[in-house]
Amino acid sequence: MRIAIIGAGFTGCLLAVQLLRRSAGAAQVVLIERGGPPGRGMAYGTPHPAHLLNVRAANMSAFPDEPEDFQCWARAHGAGDDPYLPRRFYGDYVGETLAAAGRDFPGALTILADGAVGVDRDPAGVTVRLASGRTEPADIAALCTGNAPPAAPVPLPDAPGRILVGPEDAGLPSIRPDETVLILGTGLTMVDIAAGLAAQDHRGPVLALSRRGLLPRPHRDIASKPAALDAAEFVGLPALALLRRIRAQCREAEAAGGDWRAVIDGLRPFTQALWRAWDETQAGRFLRHLRPWWDVHRHRVAPAIADRVGAMIATGQLQILAGRLRSVEAAGSGLTVTLRRRGAAVEESRRVGRLVLASGPETDPARTDDPLLRSLLAGGTARPDRLRLGLDVDSAGRLIGHDGQPSPRLFALGPPTRGAFWEITAVPDIRKQCAEVAAAILANDAVPPPARRGFDPGI
Repeated sequence: MRIAIIGAGFTGCLLAVQLLRRSAGAAQVVLIERGGPPGRGMAYGTPHPAHLLNVRAANMSAFPDEPEDFQCWARAHGAGDDPYLPRRFYGDYVGETLAAAGRDFPGALTILADGAVGVDRDPAGVTVRLASGRTEPADIAALCTGNAPPAAPVPLPDAPGRILVGPEDAGLPSIRPDETVLILGTGLTMVDIAAGLAAQDHRGPVLALSRRGLLPRPHRDIASKPAALDAAEFVGLPALALLRRIRAQCREAEAAGGDWRAVIDGLRPFTQALWRAWDETQAGRFLRHLRPWWDVHRHRVAPAIADRVGAMIATGQLQILAGRLRSVEAAGSGLTVTLRRRGAAVEESRRVGRLVLASGPETDPARTDDPLLRSLLAGGTARPDRLRLGLDVDSAGRLIGHDGQPSPRLFALGPPTRGAFWEITAVPDIRKQCAEVAAAILANDAVPPPARRGFDPGI
């Protein structure tokens, strides 16, 4: 069996490793990545030591059945006992995990430095069309393309070097120490950017703008055990009733000397079940009214980073604004931005040196510039999910086309499947999905049975 994996970030690398391990090298894996070394992606491609993991090292193993794998690797590479390690360090771990699987099964892994621009289906399998003009035949194709870049809410001027995208943008180190910087977004990406600016001794004002001006909450210095919650008491509740139930649990936990974080963490085993139990109306209501609050409590930051950003706020260097961006215009060597604060009747203008987009990824596939996604949508091979949070897939991750039927030869994993699973952007969720989809691919009836080619389901 030959499997083409499109994207070699965390998701693509982990799927490749699972396929190689579970098939004992019988599966031929082609990993296609258009930019950067395998294992990095947007999440772990940052070179900045100030960008830390938002999850403790103890929870970051690449394998659901080997919970200490990352910790053991980190100790062997001199990481020490810090529970929140630099993201680039984790990128090294993912890359080395892939390389080790390649060494264990010589000849079973091929890495192509190219971009996928289309996937064609035929009775014999699939053919991946590459940006170089080459084609790559396979039995199965899996889309592991990660998060798309953020989209600007207003038209942007042609201002080279003045508008940057995310914490991995190569232009961030060129920001002068005294420049005024506007970050569009106040979530985890903003925190990374602000921490990076602080680490490079930025002295100028930093403004962060989002609709509600909410900041991610910090983790506790000492890990707490997730609360033992009964899924039956939560799954199936309407969005508002679920909110009330969670708040009640948090109050009970804190009254008993505990912490609300344990309740949120206790929801993790069945968060996907909560999401999948909602119809489109309930899911849409959650997205409109509750999602920002869920995000800042569920996706937390390392205590050291929270302290650094908190210090910037306390000194007035970092100002958090709630409101909307109305326009951006080039103005000499900088930009003039117009915004309206939440509840304000009038707009205000600010002069800034740089604008950094950090408002979260563009999720609607129909709005992306990615040639692969545009090709799949145009050809009817894929369609957006019901809420346009990504691609429509079934419970096994198989792409659903315009005809409403899942394809046995096309899969999607990770962030593009958030419409089906919601919680599918963190390592614990993605590593589980990779293991399950690898098993499904190897057992797929549309290709020669892998058991005849050395597949050992116990590996």
